Amino acid sequence: MINITNLVVGGGTVSLSIKGHDYVRSGREFTDISRPLIFWNITYRCNLKCIHCYINAIQGLSGNELTTEEALRIIEDAHELRTPLLIVSGGEPLVREDITEVMRRASDYGIKISLSTNGTLITRDWALKLRELGVQYIGISIDSPIPELHDRIRGVSGAWSLAIRGIKNVMEVGIPVGIRTTVTRLNIDRATEIVELAHRLGISRVAFYHLVPSGRGRGIIDLLPSPDQLLRFLIKLIEVARNYPDVEVLTVDNPADGVVASLLTSNDEDEFMGKLRLVSRMGACSAGRKVMSIYPNGDVYPCQFFNDKPMGNVRKERLTEIWLRPKENTELVIRLRERNYGDSPCMRCPYLGYCGGCRVRAEVLNSDVWSMDPLCTMNSLLRLWRLGEIELKPWQIRIMKNFEEVLKTHG
Repeated sequence: MINITNLVVGGGTVSLSIKGHDYVRSGREFTDISRPLIFWNITYRCNLKCIHCYINAIQGLSGNELTTEEALRIIEDAHELRTPLLIVSGGEPLVREDITEVMRRASDYGIKISLSTNGTLITRDWALKLRELGVQYIGISIDSPIPELHDRIRGVSGAWSLAIRGIKNVMEVGIPVGIRTTVTRLNIDRATEIVELAHRLGISRVAFYHLVPSGRGRGIIDLLPSPDQLLRFLIKLIEVARNYPDVEVLTVDNPADGVVASLLTSNDEDEFMGKLRLVSRMGACSAGRKVMSIYPNGDVYPCQFFNDKPMGNVRKERLTEIWLRPKENTELVIRLRERNYGDSPCMRCPYLGYCGGCRVRAEVLNSDVWSMDPLCTMNSLLRLWRLGEIELKPWQIRIMKNFEEVLKTHG
């Protein structure tokens, strides 16, 4: 997760309240291997039919989800792991009948809860209940400022209006709320309008999620923006962050954004390196190292997109055992934790520690999980600079030439 606003104007809003100001003051890591952030996809069920859904969420009942007792045991294990944040998602988490019981248990254990939802079910009563349960942040999906386009992406007519209603209900009860937008060719030109919408509504955070071709997302690879489109999108976000400093703008699932945004927003190399140190704490691929994903059937994955490579299942062993046994983990997890990408050009990149790319995108698009992320915006910056489409300062040119030499050395 790359905080563009922080890199541009040095500000941050919602992120500080979720993670705790002590983290920012001390500069320490928010998560590490011993206390991972947990993405919990608590149900396969959903009332929408989003074209990019990485979990293949469905309407109706699913017979293989964890029982309430099994779900509550996960809360106990999360407490034992000292997870700094539990992100509850789905499917649509609010369709699960025992969701309030599960979140109440997490709150009783002192675990910070964030809810990722399509927002369509959040009535005034639901919003009050979520506040009572101690939910500290709610991310609601808005994929376009145009209702018809949002509804097309979400697969249900009227979804946009219901999501906006949900946002307003959450804001009225005082829970911090943000917009989550999955970036595709359908909406990549709408960044300014989406942030403007957030500004008008009084929303203090917009997170733009790069599309990862997992689940139903594998069926819409043609909607993946090109690397050059994504670089121009990032440059636009930098401009938007300057123009709307009251809205925290972030990108998610393209770690190279942190390197490129640091480079393009710095006045000299010292400032660039200082921003990279900030990126290293919250950027870079964290799959299997700082984050885990739990699926509705109890499978545990390095991240929510690596959904064909389970580390284990909580029905067979405790979550703590699955996570804290690196010698017994799959080769994938061991290499993710060691950042061992074999002969990938990423291994020779001076910014590996700040990036690492998206391994799922590399596997799906290149048929090699350890290859360079095909949507690397640093690579795009090099290409467009060489074509004369982007102007750089002398010190930035030195950085790019060094990066170019790394790629040439790899062959």
